[in-house]
Amino acid sequence: MGHFRPGDVALRREVLHGKPWAVTPTRVVLDEPDLLLVFTAPDVAFGFPPHHWPHHWQTLGRTHWRGTGKLQMHRPGDAYSVDLYWHGEERRFAGWYLNLQDPFRRTPLGFDTLDHALDFWVPVEGDWEELDRDEFEQQVAEGKYTAEQAESINATGKEIEAMLTAGTTWWDPAWGKWEPDPDLPVPVLPDGWEDYPLS
Repeated sequence: MGHFRPGDVALRREVLHGKPWAVTPTRVVLDEPDLLLVFTAPDVAFGFPPHHWPHHWQTLGRTHWRGTGKLQMHRPGDAYSVDLYWHGEERRFAGWYLNLQDPFRRTPLGFDTLDHALDFWVPVEGDWEELDRDEFEQQVAEGKYTAEQAESINATGKEIEAMLTAGTTWWDPAWGKWEPDPDLPVPVLPDGWEDYPLS
C-alpha cells in the first residue's frame, strides 16, 4: 500500500466485529516507513455507518470534533497512538494522550484501527496517569472485546506503564510546537466512504 503525501486526507476508520464503526477524515502531516502523523481538525464531522453496537459518540450526540484538534502519531505495529493536545486559541500545549488501539492497517483511503478504551495521559507538567479503566472493564464484560483481546490490551498497558516509569518515551517532544496550516480546509468524508473494503 502506498504512502500518503502531506496534506492528503486519510480516513481513520474504526472497525468493530468485522464492520466499520466510526470514520474520521484526518489530514496527513507526515507519512514515513516508521511513522504516520495525522491531524484531526476542529469541527471535522464524523461518519457512523450502520452498526449493531452504537458508537459512544453517537449516544452522546457528538457529531463533530470539539476543541483545537489533535495530532496523532502512529508507529507500525504499535497497539496505541500518541495524541498531542493543545488548549485555547493560543494553542497552549497540554500533553500527550496514549490511546490504546489496534495497530493501524493501511487502506486505499487511509487506515483502519479500533479504539481500546484504555488510555494514558502524560501532561507537560505532573505525573502520568491511566484513564478509563472502568470503561474498559465494562466493555470487556459486555463483549466488545474477547478475553484474549482484553489480555493483549492489558499487556500493552503494562508495556506503556514501564516506558513511562522509566522515562524512555520514543516520540520527539518538539512536535508539541507544531502548528496546522490555516489555509487547509477541514477534511470531509468522500463519496462512497461507507462502502470501501476492509483492510
